[in-house]
Formats: sequence, C-alpha cells, structure tokens
Amino acid sequence: MQIIDAGMIAFAAFHALKGKVPHPLTFQVPRMLRAMIAEANDAYVLCWNAERLRKVELWPAYRDRPEIWEEAGRADFDAMLRVLSALGAVQFRSDWWEADEAIAALTHSLEGTRRILIRSDDKDFFQLLSGSTRMLGRRRGLVRHSDVKEIMGVTPAYAADFQALTGDPVDGIPRILPPAASKQLLATRGHVRDWIDRDLRIEAGLKWRLNESREQLRLNLELVDLSADAVGPPREPRLENWGDIDVARSIGADLDITYLRSADLADEFAVLRECGERTRDVLGV
Repeated sequence: MQIIDAGMIAFAAFHALKGKVPHPLTFQVPRMLRAMIAEANDAYVLCWNAERLRKVELWPAYRDRPEIWEEAGRADFDAMLRVLSALGAVQFRSDWWEADEAIAALTHSLEGTRRILIRSDDKDFFQLLSGSTRMLGRRRGLVRHSDVKEIMGVTPAYAADFQALTGDPVDGIPRILPPAASKQLLATRGHVRDWIDRDLRIEAGLKWRLNESREQLRLNLELVDLSADAVGPPREPRLENWGDIDVARSIGADLDITYLRSADLADEFAVLRECGERTRDVLGV
C-alpha cells in the first residue's frame, strides 16, 4: 500500500508549470500520479491538508506558509480533486486534520497487515517507520526503519521526542535544547512524557532550560506526535464522483485540457482506477 503525501506532488506540479499552463494542478497532477502508480502497481491513497488545521489553532506559528490552493488558486485545486476522484483515486481530506495525521492514522490501521510505503520527504514520518513501513521521497530516496538513527541520531521510537526537543524551523516549532543535549537526555531518561513533570537530577543549566520551557515542550510534543493514541483511527475518505470518468471529461472541456477530453481517457488512466479499487477493498470503503 502506498500512502502518499499528496501536497508533495501538487507543489512539484505547480512549480514546474506555473505560468506555462492555466491550470497546472488539474493538468499535471493526474499525469504525475499515473506514472507513480503504474511503476508500483499497488493500492494507494492520497492525503491532503484540511482547509483549517487543529495544530494551527494550538500554535498559530505552525506551518506559517501558503497552502497549495493559496499558491495555485482554489478553482484549480478543487478541479484537480474532482478529476483525481473521477479517475479512481481514493483521497483523504478531513476537517482540522493535517495530511500527516491522515497518513499516520492509515499507517497505524494497516501496520502488520501489509507492507506500507509512505511517499514523502517529511521527517515527521520517521516515527512511523518499522520493519514493514518504509518511506520514499524525492530528496532522500528510500528510508528504512534502520536508516533513521543514522539520519536523525535516534531510533524511530524516539523521533517525535527528539523533534519536540530540538524544534523544527520549517514548521515553526521552537527549539528547547540543541540536538546533542536532546540525544543525551533521551538516552538517559527515556521518552519526554515519562519525565516532563518530574524533577530531574541533571546539570543545572539544562534543568533550568527544561523548567522554563516545560509548557512549550508539552505543546511541541503535541504538534509532532503521530502515535496511534495522538491521531486516532482513520476518518472517511473523499469518494464524491469516484470513478465517474464523465466528470473528468467535463472538467477537461471546461478548462480546455485536451487529454482529459479524450475518448480513451478511461483506458489511458486505467491503472488509477484498478489500483484505486484495490485500495477500496483493503480499506473496506
């Protein structure tokens, strides 16, 4: 099963074709996805950020950057979602949920039942990796459970703790401690939740810093934690106009996208429908 961080594909399509075609997402994302799924020939899901995110409500500085629909325009984004569904893609986009949370919930629900490939470069997913769950991205290539310690300095079991302590400037999460001190603290004291409210016998300067930043550390952990307890079960997928090829053709006509108007569109994108049907069987939706 491939669980895809769909924003990764959409941003790549947008930046490649911005200013070159009127509707870069609707024009290019289905074609990029077709190539990806044809190569793997496996069940797949697409996960998207919601319009509003719970984590931004918790910490307004979180992910303080434009979403893909703000960059490309809402009309192009919405048309792309409808075309993908019409071509057979099973998509998850739930109120208040980040794509990360949808990906984590699906991964936990399928863990141990089949091999999972998370398609993303986001290090937030390191905590999800196991003997049966791997990552594949454009920058790092294939990342296995055994690779995480070399990349991050901790095992997947401590990846969320490490991120909570060291912060993440990309996502607007403040640093509490530098990486070396964080690794040492995790190695000697264990998971953050095991000691965050305790009076630790540690070096005075480190103790002061933790005491001063205790509530921020608690919030950081909530922002990065993708454990099963944190995200809960998967929500319902978006299946509106799923498999209705005429919807894709209609959008192609409206937006003047030639390949979407093709009489052979169903055959040309059959792999998305066939692998999407496998996804629906796997998920029981």
